Amino acid sequence: MKKLAIIGSGISGMGTAWLLRDKYDITVFEKNNYAGGHTNTVTVNDEGGDLPIDTGFIVFNDITYPTLIRTFAELNVTVENSDMSFAVHSLDSGLQFNGSSLNGLFAQRKNIFKPSYLKFLLAINKFNKTAPKHLENNQANMRLAEYVTKFNYPESFMQDFLVPMASAVWSTPIEKMADFPTATLIRFFLNHGFLGLDTQYQWKTVSGGSINYMNKIRAALKKDVIINTPVKKIVRKNEGVTIVTQEGEQHFDLAVSAVHGDQVLPLLENPTPLEKELISPFRYEKNIAILHTDESVMPPLKKVWSAWNYIKQGNLSTTAYLMNKLQNLKTRNNYFVSINEFRKIDTSKIIRTIEYEHPLFDRATEEAQKRLHELNSSGPLYFAGAWTRYGFHEDGMLSADNVAKRLL
Repeated sequence: MKKLAIIGSGISGMGTAWLLRDKYDITVFEKNNYAGGHTNTVTVNDEGGDLPIDTGFIVFNDITYPTLIRTFAELNVTVENSDMSFAVHSLDSGLQFNGSSLNGLFAQRKNIFKPSYLKFLLAINKFNKTAPKHLENNQANMRLAEYVTKFNYPESFMQDFLVPMASAVWSTPIEKMADFPTATLIRFFLNHGFLGLDTQYQWKTVSGGSINYMNKIRAALKKDVIINTPVKKIVRKNEGVTIVTQEGEQHFDLAVSAVHGDQVLPLLENPTPLEKELISPFRYEKNIAILHTDESVMPPLKKVWSAWNYIKQGNLSTTAYLMNKLQNLKTRNNYFVSINEFRKIDTSKIIRTIEYEHPLFDRATEEAQKRLHELNSSGPLYFAGAWTRYGFHEDGMLSADNVAKRLL
């Protein structure tokens, strides 16, 4: 049986290991002190009992996550319906609304009589109706800032709807959203049912936390993940691949790099010109996730509270996930995961602080992605990662599936 090294234990690495578990002698290397990457469930002591709360990967749906759904079915993972409601609170203007219903859109009743707010809502409706046509007609191949200017959208549409939605989805700072590729955004919104109330899908979550699916994959492997072991260098040789760690060197017939896009090139000894060309455009943004119970981070109007709550002030923004809604938590206490919170959180209410990294997409990465398949045309080193597509769990699992098909 050939020996296969997998670097990284996120969805891409573990997905590859799951698919190839019976065909290769697999060793998975992980630099962190846990396996899972963005699959990171924290167990909280709540009213005397254990309460698992996800802090990274949380939700998926049956329509746009087919590869992940198939994997969960093979693993016999129990899932349940989730809530994907979305709210915006501007600390600058005082605007508060959620997009789940007319009642939510007019949570502040005074907005019924504001022409500017009605113009804002009409702009949202216009985008939902025309954006798919622009995508189809190649009229969206531009930066987001250029798109809203070209099609005469009001500033409020950009600042209070489009940027909050996209910034929350991709955990991207406000000031970097202007350069976001419009076609990528529209395609993602269209595929994920984000273009209007009549397009929304039923979202789901893993019962008892996403760690449950990860544990099932680990249990199916002949060898467990080697944690706390960062790979220092990946060296290709004619007869295979050598993996260098602080423990020394290990030789394998094949290897799969399943790390973040910006970590790939520094690991490679003698990267090829093609690898440099296609991988170098990918950059990442560090994001701090705080699991806590401080309700002061939420919009003042409780009827606005949603599963996703985007709060902004100037160029500062945070997304507060109400985990009770997302995971159907059976508790009287409210639990939140705040991403890049810029306001003070009561330290006595902080449970865990975690640093994640998310890919930044622009026109350069959009062009590079069209050719990434060229990197896996021959071994002995292959590349997987959610960064090869939209940056989400389905994308990571799909990349694992694509690599596995080449190695089976």
